[in-house]
Amino acid sequence: MRWNHRIKMFTAIFSLAAVLTACGGGAKETTAKEPTQETSTVATATNSPDTSTTETSAADTNEDDTTDTSSNSAATGSSSDEGKIGLDSTLQELQQKYADKLGYIRIPIKDHPVRRVSEEGSKNINIANYSDAVVNMNTGIPIHSDSQRLIDDAFPFFTTVQAPDVSYVTWEEATNLERAMVKTLFISRQALLLTEDAMKNKDYTSQTFTDSMDFFKTAAEFDSMAPVAQHTYDITLTKLYDKARDVWGKLAVIDPVQDEAAFAEMYKSARTEANNTMGLLNILLSTNEEERLEQTYGK
Repeated sequence: MRWNHRIKMFTAIFSLAAVLTACGGGAKETTAKEPTQETSTVATATNSPDTSTTETSAADTNEDDTTDTSSNSAATGSSSDEGKIGLDSTLQELQQKYADKLGYIRIPIKDHPVRRVSEEGSKNINIANYSDAVVNMNTGIPIHSDSQRLIDDAFPFFTTVQAPDVSYVTWEEATNLERAMVKTLFISRQALLLTEDAMKNKDYTSQTFTDSMDFFKTAAEFDSMAPVAQHTYDITLTKLYDKARDVWGKLAVIDPVQDEAAFAEMYKSARTEANNTMGLLNILLSTNEEERLEQTYGK
């Protein structure tokens, strides 16, 4: 698996002693829903979980305005496809080839997970990521570590470490977006801890601080695409993640040497939004998600 060279340092295993406490607990049904055709990078931010399934894809293109090409062409393939994002696929083709027993479409990184998806009877084409990682939409390559070692550390952290008395789904039962958030949020947690250390020591020249800011910048970029929602609660998780990464991007462009107060204030916001997203993730990975959502958010 190829990683963004800027964040290779996050593959190391950090101590879990200093924990960013995740708020709330949570859950989701393991019964698959019909995949929701939308891009997960453009969900509207919200302050609390909203289980509405109505959203607009910001990556729609009109079929009449695009060049028809073979679905086997690579995202960066022939000259006729230059500048085109994703492989052409129909939703039916993806379901037949890549849907698992729960009905989730899961495309391996090696098979180019970013697809231009069309549906029968519609001229719209949705660009969507069907992997279980946050990827660069142009290359389909994860922006973060995608190792089994990371999963082995991060998945327990967001489940039994946070609420050991709760029953959780298995990794195989988690949605693509939940898996991607397990990886991305675990790395963001480490980056926030490293940032806090830099603030305490007033040392902003270390490689770990630079790498942390680079990760936040990369995650906040428009080209960094989270997996498409394939479950009702995925939409809510996308909204909270988008709020978090928006603040991460704002944090990364502040020079702490020039404006330490502004940086410290944005760091608090970055940590709060990350905690909110991590708390919801813990809830959605549990088997009694609806009960815990109601207890936590009153819905």
